[in-house]
Amino acid sequence: MSEVDSVKAHVLAELAKEQGEQLRFMANLDLRLVLGYLTAQFILVGWITNQAELAVQLVSAILLVNGLLFGVIVMLLIRHGRRRHQASQISRNIDSALQLYETGIYFQGRIKNPDRQREKNPLLLYWHPIYIFICAVAFGGVSLLIVATYLV
Repeated sequence: MSEVDSVKAHVLAELAKEQGEQLRFMANLDLRLVLGYLTAQFILVGWITNQAELAVQLVSAILLVNGLLFGVIVMLLIRHGRRRHQASQISRNIDSALQLYETGIYFQGRIKNPDRQREKNPLLLYWHPIYIFICAVAFGGVSLLIVATYLV
């Protein structure tokens, strides 16, 4: 490698490290968001089950706030999925620039990095569909409990 090539390789390696840290941070943030939402749902269920009677307006307001919170969580998970998709694409581009997918550059007859996930739809990446499903089940269950208990 020439001096210019080694400088470019160093810059790409630092960028790859930064993208890896970003992906780890976002994975941790997504998990904390989902666990926080589930905690809020459990607290709401605990509070609701201790109430003898609630006004229809209060029940409606609780359902509205719960729905808005669910919507915000889903939007955040989708946005984070898109950002993670971008970071993964950047990492793949760095790998290509460093010739990590070319056979024989680093190892005889093999590539250094196996192909990464090539999925194009950010909704199908990582844990986001599972997280959204879990939050949807919690939202639906809590909403049905509230409706069945106080509005029927």
